[in-house]
Amino acid sequence: MKKYLLLAGFLVINTLSAQVGINTQNPQTAFHVDGAKDNNTSGTPSAAQQLNDFTSTSSGSLGIGTSAPTSKMEITSGTANISGLKFRNLTSATPVAATGQNLGVDASGNVITVPTPTTPNVITEEVSNSTGFSYVVNDLAYTMIPTSQQTLNIPAGGKAVFINFMLGIDYFTFLAGGGAAYYEARLFVDNVPTNVYLITQERVQGGSQTQYSMSTVKTLTAGAHTVDVRMIRSFNNGVTSGANMTCRAISMSFNASYINN
Repeated sequence: MKKYLLLAGFLVINTLSAQVGINTQNPQTAFHVDGAKDNNTSGTPSAAQQLNDFTSTSSGSLGIGTSAPTSKMEITSGTANISGLKFRNLTSATPVAATGQNLGVDASGNVITVPTPTTPNVITEEVSNSTGFSYVVNDLAYTMIPTSQQTLNIPAGGKAVFINFMLGIDYFTFLAGGGAAYYEARLFVDNVPTNVYLITQERVQGGSQTQYSMSTVKTLTAGAHTVDVRMIRSFNNGVTSGANMTCRAISMSFNASYINN
């Protein structure tokens, strides 16, 4: 008779109780373990009190360190920037597998798969010329150095473009009052002069040589862009305005490149 009474009492208790608590008289979910026995006897435990709790909801969600999990398993470590999830046999020293998918977290802390990063490659447009082509330069307008213009097709998002230019020339013309004029080489992007330039002075009357070497980084938006180098006589210094100086290129190298990833 005593056994029947005990069994009946157990059934009544389980029928009346929708929640089970261990170490707590105030369970918050269908199953609630208060590891440190520090929860309130009524109301919702504080965030600090929940850190040592384990909960299971009626919908099958598990909470570690929280009494109100919002996903199938939610962990609250109580330490900023530390998830609370630790793998004993999987660390930063573990060899990388040949196949698999990268994991990350979204803004809410959910573990998600993220795209596998592509291997970056360098896209380069370049020209070089050592055939000794000639062109004229004066003080009235910029002259584009022949074969220097290139077209860059920049992908979505824009790119930082690394630009290098080297030029060696002979001054062929003997200009009246000349021999000491200043000549400028300047980088143009989309037919607009940039702040990248170099000025040299003609050293003697005709037949002298000079070199230009420029390097820079320019941020370009998505789409097609033209880059080229142009020259002008920036200071006549006795030379008649409009007089043409014939320049003969000894060598030219011009490249523009960006990292595509």
